[in-house]
Amino acid sequence: MKHTYSRSFATRLSIYVLSFTLIVFATIMGLFYKYSHEKVTNFAIERTHSLLNNITTEITSQLNSVETTINQSIWVLEKNIEQPDSLHNIITSIIKNNPLIVGSGIAFVPDYYKEKGRYFMPYVSFRNNKIAYQVLGSQNYDYLHMDWYLIPKMLKQDYWSEPYYDDGGGNIIMSTYSKPLYNNRGELYAIFIASISLSQFTDNISALKPYPTSYTYLLSRNGSFLTHENRSKILNETVFTEAFSTENHAQEHIGREMLAGQTGTMHIDNLGTDSYAFYTAIPGIGWSICTVCPSKIILQELDSTSRKIIYTFLTGILVLFIIVYSIICRLVRPLKRFSESAREIATGRFDVTLPQVHSKDEIRDLHDSLAYMQKSLSTYVNELKETTASKERIESELSIARDIQMGMLPKIFPPYPDRNDVDLHAILKPAKEVGGDLYDFYMDGNRLYFLIGDVSGKGVPASLFMAITRSLFRTLSHQVLSPAKIVTEMNNSISDNNESNMFVTLIVGILDLETGVMKLCNAGHNPPILILPDKHVSFMEFPTQIFVGVIEDFTYTDAEITLEKGSKLFLYTDGITEAENTEKELYGDDKLLEVLSANTSSNVRTTVDVIVSSIADHVKEAEASDDLTILLIQYEPEEKTVK
Repeated sequence: MKHTYSRSFATRLSIYVLSFTLIVFATIMGLFYKYSHEKVTNFAIERTHSLLNNITTEITSQLNSVETTINQSIWVLEKNIEQPDSLHNIITSIIKNNPLIVGSGIAFVPDYYKEKGRYFMPYVSFRNNKIAYQVLGSQNYDYLHMDWYLIPKMLKQDYWSEPYYDDGGGNIIMSTYSKPLYNNRGELYAIFIASISLSQFTDNISALKPYPTSYTYLLSRNGSFLTHENRSKILNETVFTEAFSTENHAQEHIGREMLAGQTGTMHIDNLGTDSYAFYTAIPGIGWSICTVCPSKIILQELDSTSRKIIYTFLTGILVLFIIVYSIICRLVRPLKRFSESAREIATGRFDVTLPQVHSKDEIRDLHDSLAYMQKSLSTYVNELKETTASKERIESELSIARDIQMGMLPKIFPPYPDRNDVDLHAILKPAKEVGGDLYDFYMDGNRLYFLIGDVSGKGVPASLFMAITRSLFRTLSHQVLSPAKIVTEMNNSISDNNESNMFVTLIVGILDLETGVMKLCNAGHNPPILILPDKHVSFMEFPTQIFVGVIEDFTYTDAEITLEKGSKLFLYTDGITEAENTEKELYGDDKLLEVLSANTSSNVRTTVDVIVSSIADHVKEAEASDDLTILLIQYEPEEKTVK
């Protein structure tokens, strides 16, 4: 028989080793990735916030420089306040001295200079690399109602305006710093302004890319985009516009945090892309700046490194598998040869030569064990052959003994087909090959001599004792009219030299077929059952007498009864009432009486067959524990049926 080794021991062991290695590696790799993920994320947060802090510091510094420039120019303005036409020199110097300022002007209260009219706002701007001077203020450019004028006037403090598009002065998107000026009486007489272009921040903020594909935007104090990678959103959308339209609560939360001047980091879904948002506030102006970066970009290097490690490990695993498999195959190669030797030994070739083993390990132990098994099997098979031959011989002898034993008993039924005054039927089923139960009967004129007995023990000794008992019955009962005398003589013969201390229970009876008188002697046997013509069924009562073969010279006595015509005598051994099922429940006297009572009208053969079938239904799969013997006699049956 050929075997395939696609699932050999070497393959399975190699797979187990490598599987365990993979599990350990996967566990370590998982812990490494989790730890590294946390470290990389924390580094990204620290790095990005550091960059944001740098740019907010730079923006704050630039805004402070604008405020400082205005504040330092106030004294020059106040000194030349009486010469309105010379004011343009002051604001021109402001433009020249601070490159951040793209426009500066002084918006006077209405009619401050009567000769200048209601509006008077000298304004200098820097455009196209040139400084331009103009006087603003008219019905079309009513600065008195502009935020950069009204709010500082009402608040009575410096103010940075919300970004706006100045189409009258700078004609660009700008934010204006407003400084209210008061005279000695505390009355407001002008708003001194300096405007900066937001385009100056765009380049710096757009250049803030901590990671590729990340972007940064700047928010005003009301949430409008001042800078954004999508320029169409600048001053046209707020941070909440997109959050409300897509029901992105995380982005809405970020907007609220930024407007509140908070600093933080949040993991968000940015238009379907898993991202991180890093935000912080710009002090003093109410603006906030935020950098958005996809998570995969932050973890890109970690993922790339992890993949390289995994690919390298898998390549190593493949090489390791080949090496381990080769080593294990070399180590277990003797096992294959031993397996082939074991199969040959199993076919009976005990002289097969085992492979030589030079190592001193478990393989050597296996070699020694197989060698010992060879020797033991050879010895065992030889002994088994002898035992089998002996068993077959014993079984043959037992079969012969059984045939001899059963041949001693009457087994032709009905035994007296030419007589109408008696009918009987008997059965004997040994529990083993041979048994110790017996029955016998014969006719002597008009007298029916009958016997039923049960020898103590089972098997061959009981069968020999049974044969002796039956022979004594035939020898001693001839022309004897007393069953008690027959039993007494049998007891004396058996008790003499009974070194085995075996005994037999007996019922010996003589039935006179002319008168119906029946004499019985019961030597310790189960009481027979009498079935009367009126269908009454009952046990017969006898005085207690000792077993045959126990005490020599014991005198037995007879019991006498006259049978009515049609009466039946049911004799049996204890194998009937003591038959056990698998639950160790006995068949019992009550069950026997019940079945006999239900079959009082049946002939003797049918009645015996019904009893045997009832016992078989009770016992079922249980092993027979004792011999089964029945002898049923009917005196002058009303109808004789020959089968």
